[in-house]
This record gives sequence, C-alpha cells and structure tokens, in this order.
Amino acid sequence: MVLGFTAAAIAMLISVIPAGIVIARGSLPAAVVGYEFITAVAVMVLVLLAQAFQRPSLFELAVLLAVLMFGSGLVFVRAMERWL
Repeated sequence: MVLGFTAAAIAMLISVIPAGIVIARGSLPAAVVGYEFITAVAVMVLVLLAQAFQRPSLFELAVLLAVLMFGSGLVFVRAMERWL
C-alpha cells in the first residue's frame, strides 16, 4: 500500500518538470498557469505522502498549503496585472 501511494507521488513530481520549463521560458500568463499547476501538484503530493505513511496530521499541511498557495497566486496576478 505504501509503495502505491509513493509511486503515485513520484509520478506526479515528474509532471512538474515541463511546468518548470514553462515558468522559466514562457510568457507571463503561461508562467501563472504553470505556477498554479505546480501548486496543485504539490498539494496532491503531500496528500499522497500523508496517506502513504499513515500520518493523518500531515493532511492539515496539505490543506493549509492549498489555501495559502491559491492566495499567493492571486497576489502574484494582481501584482503583475499591468503586464497580463
């Protein structure tokens, strides 16, 4: 059971590589989309690892990260509004 959740977390982390390339080389709107994608993947990886290691207290970290990262994405878009 642990191996399945861990393998899924690793597979999701591999999907971050193309998004990182888009953030580094893409336009500003594409970078915002890449940032939001990476935050969604980070939250899901934390949830998968919390389930894999059977630590229910770590789910709180994933939920808190989801709320904070969504807010920070909105702040980033607001700050870069003139270039979008």
